[in-house]
Amino acid sequence: MADISSRLNVVIRNRDVILFKDKVSSLTSYNDRGVFDILPEHESFISLIKNTIIIHKNKNESQEIKIDNGVVRVYKNDVSFYINFENQP
Repeated sequence: MADISSRLNVVIRNRDVILFKDKVSSLTSYNDRGVFDILPEHESFISLIKNTIIIHKNKNESQEIKIDNGVVRVYKNDVSFYINFENQP
């Protein structure tokens, strides 16, 4: 049985810099099929993404990063985003 207190190790970067690196409780983003969530113990997963990444640091705190497009890779509890946006945050 999965440990529900486990967290995701997240790195969000563009080609120049790491924009976010921390442990979080979950993530939300969008692909061509719609909105999806990434939770601890998620299956291995690779997808093109668009619009936004919502970082749920805990159940009371979230951060949103607006993007044009990107790629997300999930392996075990490690999540890597490689993103592109026209206007840097």
